[in-house]
Amino acid sequence: MERSDTENFETILKEGWIEKRSRFIKEWRRRWLVLTPKYLFSFKQQQGYRDNPTERIRLQDCSTVKSAEEETKKDFSFRIDTRDRVFYFSALDPSDKEAWIGSIGRAMVRPTVMRSKSEEDALNG
Repeated sequence: MERSDTENFETILKEGWIEKRSRFIKEWRRRWLVLTPKYLFSFKQQQGYRDNPTERIRLQDCSTVKSAEEETKKDFSFRIDTRDRVFYFSALDPSDKEAWIGSIGRAMVRPTVMRSKSEEDALNG
């Protein structure tokens, strides 16, 4: 993994178990999802995951994050759209779904918002 990817794990905005629909077979698979300021990563396991993501979605390439229950016919599902692909996820419950959509949405717009260094420091603790 590139050094810049490893540095991304210094700030984790949200992480947790979720199901992700596979690209070709369309099966739902349990994944550990990790949201950082620049990427959304998925991993097969929670422990010792940093070197081996099953997916790496660059947030600046994302255009939309929204509910997808009608499309997928799966409870608590949502989608992330990029120019090249649509990713489907399913959360544990309605509040978890809304938390993921909100966190991903905020991370998607964060780089385009201009803030002073002191404002960034205050937001990041």
